[in-house]
Amino acid sequence: MAVSLQIDEKFLVEKTPANLYKGLEAVGGHLTITDKRLIFNAYKFNIQGGTTEILLSDIVSIDRAKSLKIIPNKMIVNTNDGKSFKFVVYKRDKLIQLITDHLK
Repeated sequence: MAVSLQIDEKFLVEKTPANLYKGLEAVGGHLTITDKRLIFNAYKFNIQGGTTEILLSDIVSIDRAKSLKIIPNKMIVNTNDGKSFKFVVYKRDKLIQLITDHLK
């Protein structure tokens, strides 16, 4: 699924493979990072599909974590409404730096 940009929005990372934890399921898909949003599009074959959008302006912190307590590939995005979004991504530290550089 292609991501439509909003007016004055720019891609930072057009598409990177990612998993988003929804309950116990690690939903596979792609994460798009713009200068205004994080947009996760699930693959169609997942039980829990759909699109999840997080405005950069809603992010209060991003934490690092490890999958299976040893693999440094998890980032936890915390928003101002108390929600936490757990992503498993490749090149986690690079993505976190890119996002935090654009937080308003």
